Amino acid sequence: MKPIRFALFMTFLIPPMCSAWLAQAHEGHTHVMGAVSSVSTSQLVVQTKDGHTETIQLDHNTRYRAAGVATSSATIQVGDRVVVEVTEEANGLRAAEVRYAPAAPRAP
Repeated sequence: MKPIRFALFMTFLIPPMCSAWLAQAHEGHTHVMGAVSSVSTSQLVVQTKDGHTETIQLDHNTRYRAAGVATSSATIQVGDRVVVEVTEEANGLRAAEVRYAPAAPRAP
């Protein structure tokens, strides 16, 4: 294959194929990012950076990760930073996965 054809192949064919694969990986899911303002066994309330509050339903299928390691929901606390992968359902948002990091300690 000539270098020009190879370059055109790499430039125009490979990226669309990869982006289509990535889009399918998260089809139907969106993300909510912010800080936890309230947490219970059935819901998580997140304050986003733009000031909005999102209430997200939790259930037994929700997965939890801290620093890439699976954890339980009991370790999430108010103030923790979260990225929640959610699906939109008729009764609101439902969490598929909650990735979180503990809030930074406040300076004295």
